[in-house]
Amino acid sequence: MQSTTAYVLSFVIAFVFILVAALSANTIKYQGGSNPSDPRKRKVWFWILAVINPILNFILGYFVFKPEGNQMVTESYNKALFIGTGIGFILYIILGFVLSKIFKNGKIGNWF
Repeated sequence: MQSTTAYVLSFVIAFVFILVAALSANTIKYQGGSNPSDPRKRKVWFWILAVINPILNFILGYFVFKPEGNQMVTESYNKALFIGTGIGFILYIILGFVLSKIFKNGKIGNWF
């Protein structure tokens, strides 16, 4: 039961970070001219959030949601937390890639 907490936490944090990345991409204004820097800013913020995503996921999972109990329960949860953190990171990247291809002519299309 505690392992599902780690996986759900990973999915929720990945979706929240995708929303934050989309909001930050939409707040960066278009720049005119022959060499605008706004696409680079959107891409950099997407990847900064990609790095923060697993760090925050692990910190929250380990220090806030870690179950109190015997060693077997704790080890099982830690294993699920490591796997969930990896899955959350990959999910963030995949969702970002899919969204950037769907909205390729918009601001989100600059992520990849």
